[in-house]
Amino acid sequence: MSERSFLAVRLPMYDWPEVRDATRDLEGALQNALCRALNLTEHNIRPWPEGKSLVEAWTDPELLLSQTCGYPLTHALSGKVRLVGTPHYDAEGCDGPRYCSQLIVKRDSAHQTLEDLRGKRAVFNGPDSQSGMNAFRHAVAQIENGGCFFSDVSESGSHLASLKAVADGKADIASIDAICWDLSCREVPELAAQVRPLARTASAPGLPLITSRRFSDAEHGGIAEAVAEVFTAPETQKSRERLGIHGFSKLSADDYSVILHMEAEATERGYPELA
Repeated sequence: MSERSFLAVRLPMYDWPEVRDATRDLEGALQNALCRALNLTEHNIRPWPEGKSLVEAWTDPELLLSQTCGYPLTHALSGKVRLVGTPHYDAEGCDGPRYCSQLIVKRDSAHQTLEDLRGKRAVFNGPDSQSGMNAFRHAVAQIENGGCFFSDVSESGSHLASLKAVADGKADIASIDAICWDLSCREVPELAAQVRPLARTASAPGLPLITSRRFSDAEHGGIAEAVAEVFTAPETQKSRERLGIHGFSKLSADDYSVILHMEAEATERGYPELA
């Protein structure tokens, strides 16, 4: 494999500036472990393509390891990447490899249930987000049989921007990934203090680690074993604690079918779009 080149390991999904050093440390540990497992050297590694979209990078045939969201995994990336497994996070609302979203409203809001937000303004991070859109849509579908539940729905571009929109009064509710909510409480407490959780969505497997489909079954197995070791190694404990990671599970595509079921249930209830 020495003649092949691979993209550097990249974990972009929770790469907030406040925890960037810990993210880079963990990326480095994962890359070193994978190089050992696959008999690679630094000469086989090329820089992450910063100018490309995440989907373009994730579908690069020489992807070594990255982290995506469950919704792209079951949609835009289906059949184009190979699932390695899922980290365990210790944020509230997480259970092993599973997580949920926190439905967030302004701290001084009088709203006590999701039903109270009927006719109000919602914000979400992006249409390909499990935590910010699909889980949110599924939650609303439980109480809305067709039609528009909100008076306005806007796209913010990120969970952090959604939090700021609610805190600034530009939106009344957002669905925030449990890990992002935990990060905001720890790393930007002045922002988190301006909002509060109202309810939780249904849970699903968390943000998966993926690799190229070009790897053989044996190589894929070696990648998964190397990742599992890094995510329990004493050498990475400090960076993992900063990122809230305390374990890893090898999952299959079938484990992520709950995301498709959530989407299908919302559609069956007459609520195919967050509206």
